Amino acid sequence: MGSLGSPWIWAQATGAGSPAAAAYLALRRWCGGLTLSPSRPAPDWEILWIIVVGPLLLALLATLVQGPGAVLRQLVDVPGHVRLVREAMTRVWRAAGMVTVLLTLTVLSWTASQCVGFFFEDAERGRSDLLMLKRGRTPVELVAEHAATAAVTPLRDVAGLGDSLPILATALAIVLSAGRLRAVSKGLGPAGGPLRLNGFEQEGVSAWQGVVGTCLGLQLLYRLFCRLAGGGDLPVGNCLLIEVAIIPFLMLVCDGFLLAWVLVEIRDGEPSEDFSSRFDPSRAFGLMPAACLGCLAALPGRYAATALVLASQHFPASWMATEPGRVLRWSLGPGLVWIQTASLVVMGIVGAIAWSGGGWGEAWLGFRRSLRREGGRMAVATAMAVVACAGLSAVAYALVQILPPAGWVLPAADAYAHYATLPVGLWTLAVFIVLAEQVLPVARSAEVERAAESPESEIEAAPIPNAG
Repeated sequence: MGSLGSPWIWAQATGAGSPAAAAYLALRRWCGGLTLSPSRPAPDWEILWIIVVGPLLLALLATLVQGPGAVLRQLVDVPGHVRLVREAMTRVWRAAGMVTVLLTLTVLSWTASQCVGFFFEDAERGRSDLLMLKRGRTPVELVAEHAATAAVTPLRDVAGLGDSLPILATALAIVLSAGRLRAVSKGLGPAGGPLRLNGFEQEGVSAWQGVVGTCLGLQLLYRLFCRLAGGGDLPVGNCLLIEVAIIPFLMLVCDGFLLAWVLVEIRDGEPSEDFSSRFDPSRAFGLMPAACLGCLAALPGRYAATALVLASQHFPASWMATEPGRVLRWSLGPGLVWIQTASLVVMGIVGAIAWSGGGWGEAWLGFRRSLRREGGRMAVATAMAVVACAGLSAVAYALVQILPPAGWVLPAADAYAHYATLPVGLWTLAVFIVLAEQVLPVARSAEVERAAESPESEIEAAPIPNAG
């Protein structure tokens, strides 16, 4: 299997300070650690206005489907925003067990990665990477660019959990050891909320158990092979053409299952009396494959970069001099920021996925319903997530500026930035879940429906009374 080192598309110019070297470094950091970083050797302030495009486009879309008056009222509804922030924080607080598990496994993943890099990889490479970023940039410019690029990936730590080997291994063990699947059960949601599906048919869950278990196992083996083969941070390929589709598919299924687990923990929001049910994957299976759509909406650059890197290994060298080749190089460099900016418009679909039955059509229907009724608040929540990610990432990268250049400094700064933005990602998920819950349809009796449709009737529609 070839192409275990640098992609040949950057091989023509890899000297320090060159555009190709800066683009290759940014690609390695994105594929290896979900850290979107500057891809040019000089400061590029274009990113500062690019991050504003996402929330503005979302607000414009909400205006088209909701009306300017309703959007304006929601934008200036400060008490409503405060209440939404409080409800989202309460949901995350109730899922404290899930947060603890995520923090433990991410710290373990980072520590193991640092140890492997220290003992088996070139320690000078990390120092050279940091010096390359500092060359031509002041400390303020370096921090500002990293904060801006982090702002367009507010859900990177919850939609890209498959990037962590310990999390992959733990999820695989839970899926393989899952015992008897629960039977289907329908009833009222938490706190007497709207009707929703709490369980799913055993046949469907069993099918997803096999698919998810297989994908987790193959993805874990592939990641280990990349490490042992010296592939570094980039995906390894150049063996079969079908890997261009297979590897992103494995990533998408693994990320989707892990995101589904986080969604059901935040959605249900109450600690279970049965401790074993916390490790029952059947609830997460119930959100498949819609959760995969949520990962694709939140991190399109993750799968686009992987597919393009793998595909580039099958192109002839002469092809890179053509216009499509230049588009490919742009897509693996500055284009990644634009791809991720588009995610700010549609990442709110994760809230609708949490209340869906796992279908893509149902998820899009719920997203359109949320946009039609809560589009202004969704735009404000997205802007708040962008600002929070930028501010916390800036603090993390500013702290390492006082340290002398070393091989571990840049990876440590990336890890600390991810630790800081993980709570932001969880809070953003909780906000979208709360907004989607508020627009869920309420079941009504047939008599009330007929009365509501009759123009002569003055009977008001009312929810179904509790038969119990």
